[in-house]
Amino acid sequence: MGRVKARRGESSGVRLARAGEGAAIKELLAEVARDEVDREQLTATCHLLDSGIDTTRFAEPFRLLVVERRRKLLGAALVQRGNHGMKPSERLAELRAHQNVYAQQAGMQRAMFARVNEVCAHVAFMAVEPSSRRQGIGRQLVRAAAAVEGRRGRRMLTGYVWDDDLARMYERWGFIVSPTETAAFFLREKVGDLYAPSVVGLELKEGCRLVVLPLVPEVRAYDIGTEDEPFPAVVGVEEPFAPAHLDMPEKLNEIRERVDAFVRTQMTLYGPERTRAIFDAYLGQSRS
Repeated sequence: MGRVKARRGESSGVRLARAGEGAAIKELLAEVARDEVDREQLTATCHLLDSGIDTTRFAEPFRLLVVERRRKLLGAALVQRGNHGMKPSERLAELRAHQNVYAQQAGMQRAMFARVNEVCAHVAFMAVEPSSRRQGIGRQLVRAAAAVEGRRGRRMLTGYVWDDDLARMYERWGFIVSPTETAAFFLREKVGDLYAPSVVGLELKEGCRLVVLPLVPEVRAYDIGTEDEPFPAVVGVEEPFAPAHLDMPEKLNEIRERVDAFVRTQMTLYGPERTRAIFDAYLGQSRS
């Protein structure tokens, strides 16, 4: 694809949007707003821009980027902090009858997605003026967003697409593309003194795909499926993190503390190898 170049005496390129450009940006991005929630977010964002509020200082910052040529906006993108999977998955609904287990699983899901979102930037809306398409404007916006967010310590740039042609375009730009309607993040979780792999699933709307641009080498495709049913996940967080059990019921916390205390006592008395053998034998009897 080509690139929008400035002609003599004019400026061109990607920059932050300025106050007073809200109406033009809203008109540009209106076509990619899929529902009333999207339209309300777009309206509120453009209002904040025209009010001169520095949204980059918000607790969940966002930026409006535009491509300009000859004082005309040719493309725009809204980039914000990741907000993936913060609501408990519908697949947990079957556990609601078991409140302790449900609370633990929902709490773990929130903790994992909170860690993913901490290192994720998300392109909520991006559009190019129809007569200026196929000139590399979308790619310029993505590259600019990736550069800005990479400097801020983000590890990946994500987005959603509903069109197969768009999915292929993002793939050409270096994005990892998920299967339709489902995606997953692979994480390394710290449990005691061990590092265990964890996978957290993301349920997408019908026909939707998640696209992920790695900003560091550790973010990559990782197949957690089988040969018959491949299921590529995204390694969103490679470094270990300690999951927060804030939502774990008090009784489960008490049991966990008692088990931890018992294990420490056994380790002191018998050492790690014998303690491990005792637990392996116990677990083997439990399963039989």
